[in-house]
Amino acid sequence: MRNIILFTFYFLLLTFYLLGCAPKVAPPPLYKDLDLSLNKVIKIARRDINVLKAIVDIKIESNGNPHLYISASMLLKKPSWLHMRLYIFGGIMVGNFFIKDNVVYTISGEGSDKFKDFGRVLYYSVFWWEDLKNAMMYKQNKQYVIKAENKEIRLNSSTLQPESQEITTKDKKIYILYDKPKQQVDPTPRSARPIGVDSYRDSKERFQDDFWFPSVVKITIDAYRFTVKVDKLIVNPPLGENDFKMPEEE
Repeated sequence: MRNIILFTFYFLLLTFYLLGCAPKVAPPPLYKDLDLSLNKVIKIARRDINVLKAIVDIKIESNGNPHLYISASMLLKKPSWLHMRLYIFGGIMVGNFFIKDNVVYTISGEGSDKFKDFGRVLYYSVFWWEDLKNAMMYKQNKQYVIKAENKEIRLNSSTLQPESQEITTKDKKIYILYDKPKQQVDPTPRSARPIGVDSYRDSKERFQDDFWFPSVVKITIDAYRFTVKVDKLIVNPPLGENDFKMPEEE
């Protein structure tokens, strides 16, 4: 019995050691030695993304204190569409609204104005390359700095992953931080993928293999901080019948 206990103890120690020493997964530095133009950076970032679907957990803090924990299913569609369904206790819907061209349409539930402000900002935190009016870009240390009329965006110059964004409105500044890059995984089993089809390899498989996104986004609006953790992300999913449906059409 004593030997079994000792074996179990050493096994656990070895497991924790190996986990602690495991290298962190990071996006490949594909653009490390390149000096890219703004147009090229935007082209690489936006690819052929038209719609994103995300399942997220959102932690809301007010003045540094815990305020609310909520889950959400989000659809983001170009240009300027966001549909958000809010849930608590694992599946009770408490809000359903979408935003089109910065106008909020409430389908069900109330939802605070602050949360709808968050929804507007969230769209541009994901599709950061949109709404870049009179933009210019320069390289500073290990970042590309993009400056536009109302925002400043900083990207990692080696990976083109967003690292921070600052948005200026008439009466406030909004701060966005990006963290924990994660690789998108193609849910299609390799055994089920077509073989020898160049269009598939050149588009979907290559797209999925090198598509990285920040799995944590922190948005600060006035006294509120929204920490968004992305549990699942799907690129260009098929839309459902009730997605982006105007309230009067329900």
